[in-house]
Amino acid sequence: MSAAETAAASATGTAWFAAGVRHELLMRVLPAIRHDMAGPLSVVRMGNTVLRRYLGAEPFDAAQSLKRLGQTEEQLQLTVAGIRALSRWDTEAADGQKAPADVAQAMEMARPMLDLYGMQLSESASAPAGWPEVVPGRVLYAVLGALAYLQDGATVPMAIRAVVQEGVLRFDRTPTGAAFDLSMRPPTRHLQVDAAALHALFANLRWPVEVAADVVVLGVPSV
Repeated sequence: MSAAETAAASATGTAWFAAGVRHELLMRVLPAIRHDMAGPLSVVRMGNTVLRRYLGAEPFDAAQSLKRLGQTEEQLQLTVAGIRALSRWDTEAADGQKAPADVAQAMEMARPMLDLYGMQLSESASAPAGWPEVVPGRVLYAVLGALAYLQDGATVPMAIRAVVQEGVLRFDRTPTGAAFDLSMRPPTRHLQVDAAALHALFANLRWPVEVAADVVVLGVPSV
């Protein structure tokens, strides 16, 4: 194998490694995504039950029925919006998918997975003022990767803080000293997001990052 072929094979291997890390991160937040998408459908089912009762009532109340039908339509629109929002996870999106970096949204999405492991997350931060507009998927994976790394390396309950300073976004963790019932903690996931996984992820996202034991610093992403 030539030097060029070796380099190409190495680049391909790194890309697949990063894809595996992204898949792991998506699986961790999938319960929250599924919950958000299924919620409106549950409301629609209950609404249809009420609507059937209205339609069979004597005398028939058209105003009440139309009001319930409108509420059902609103919930269906929320479901459609949730399905369309799945495109946010495409890190290579190019057709009108670029949007301001929504760091706060990614942090809120991560709260359920962190809570399960006794990790407290500070108030959601926003993107630093100097950041350019980037594909939403890159933001989601970058923030989730940083939080998963800090989660996986913790052995006691921790508080994770997000700080915006001088154009970077810094995540750090400190022990809370709180008691945590280990019997209630879910089994540790087989695939851990360690420093090597995090570096591969950020290299694939074209995003500078600094990684230490208790700190992850996200630099200015490339466009």
